[in-house]
Amino acid sequence: MKKKIAALLCAAAMLVPSVSVVADYEQDNLTEMIVEAVEWKDNYDNPFYSIGSNGSNLYITALRRLGAGLDYESYLSGLDGISAGYGAEHNAADMQRTVLAVISSYGDAQNVGGRDLVADSTYNRDAAAPLAKDGCDGLSWALIALEAGSYEVPADALESKDQIIAALLSYQNSDGSFGNGVMSTSAAVTALAPYIETSGAYTITQNQTGQTIDISPSEAVESAVVYLSEAQMKDGDWGDANSTAMTIIALDTLGIDCESNPYFSARSGNAVDGLLTYRNSDGGFSENGGESDGEATSYALCALTSHLGFKQGRSGFFRLDTGETVVLVAPPSQTAPPQTTAAPTPSQDKSDDAETTERPAATTRPAATARPAVTPRPAATARPSSPTNTMRPTRTAAPAPSTSPMPRSTARPTPRPTRRPALVGPVEIPGPMPTETPQPDIRDDGGSVQTIHKSGAGTVVAIVLSAIALLLIASFVTLTVLKKKGKLKSDSALGKLMGVKPEPTEKEPARVHRRTEERRKFEQRERYKKRLKYRHRS
Repeated sequence: MKKKIAALLCAAAMLVPSVSVVADYEQDNLTEMIVEAVEWKDNYDNPFYSIGSNGSNLYITALRRLGAGLDYESYLSGLDGISAGYGAEHNAADMQRTVLAVISSYGDAQNVGGRDLVADSTYNRDAAAPLAKDGCDGLSWALIALEAGSYEVPADALESKDQIIAALLSYQNSDGSFGNGVMSTSAAVTALAPYIETSGAYTITQNQTGQTIDISPSEAVESAVVYLSEAQMKDGDWGDANSTAMTIIALDTLGIDCESNPYFSARSGNAVDGLLTYRNSDGGFSENGGESDGEATSYALCALTSHLGFKQGRSGFFRLDTGETVVLVAPPSQTAPPQTTAAPTPSQDKSDDAETTERPAATTRPAATARPAVTPRPAATARPSSPTNTMRPTRTAAPAPSTSPMPRSTARPTPRPTRRPALVGPVEIPGPMPTETPQPDIRDDGGSVQTIHKSGAGTVVAIVLSAIALLLIASFVTLTVLKKKGKLKSDSALGKLMGVKPEPTEKEPARVHRRTEERRKFEQRERYKKRLKYRHRS
């Protein structure tokens, strides 16, 4: 019975953390974390000290989505020299993230220091080195870069977009992952997201197994999402800050809520909770725990900006051609800080034909102690037309030149065992985000956000269950003490529950005495028999 009670208490205690993770971060919570991360970058990892690095390029991309002001002219000038120095020995993914930084700095990625960095890092990369020289990341970020600027692949390119997609699909493993793990899988999911509803099947040969199969981007993304769900750790993260941040961006791009979706709510937290385990008190993020570092903070800032945009109905984080910006929602009780110079609209881009057009003027950064201003969402403007980038690719990447659908093979990767309940039917991946979205609601409760908090529903339930668990533990301890002191009767319900033995009756001593006396007489007779037997022998 004791074991049953102990098991009941353990079960009650386990309910507390499982309920407390059901939470939702409000937009002003995300705003607060974004602002503190920007302040940390300004104070400890200024992007102008490391122009062209992954951390700085991703940081510039996040600022572009936030519509923040920056001296984009100076950063773009630094990228001219970085672009000119790229060669066959460099990682293609680094070049493609530089393309994102050029677009974010309102530059022309097809003319960076006199070089077409888009072509040299994506569809014509094979002229210098294989696009997949360093694995599938070069293929994934190539698709992300092409989609970010709506670049059309010319007919005489060394690799078409279909060939890049097929090559990326060949890197998917039998467990649904891409490349070496979570980071590569999240990048691949982000890259394939625009093609899950428009592309058919591709005939590919898996690099891992050598098996030739037909697979579509939709099927590949479905398997990858299941893999990411299984790979999530108990705290909601994926082993490090960079992988966790990239996974959040991938899920936001697919339209999957990484907070409320049950397949991404782990034992002790959801995906955003997992990212915040790497957040330090100074507002920065560390990759594997410890002091804050620049690249991890940039990845985390991108993820937080992506998720805030997801809540506001914005397009995917890397869709830089839409002109959309994510609105920072400030608590109504806070006094608005002085406004900084807003980022230029896309219509202010420098044209190849007009040399007199100036790039955005340099803006003054806020002081270290000042909180960046809340930037209003600028009106949508049409992208400027230029001779080098006038066409937006269709959302359909035809997998085969034939007009008839490609025959599907019956061969499929072997299903793998899952640690979580099997999905019923295919993973539901919503369609594209609506183009017209309502403005975010600003809280009007008059409260001030002092700390980053979650919604109160899960907290109240957790408190109630904690109180019940403590009450059960206290009751069990009290009953144990009463049992030792002999205060519980054997015929009572609590006595029976605690296994109290019945007390001896008044007749019990007499029965014991009789049994003792009979035993004594029996032993005397046995000794007497032994003496008689000895006498007869003598």
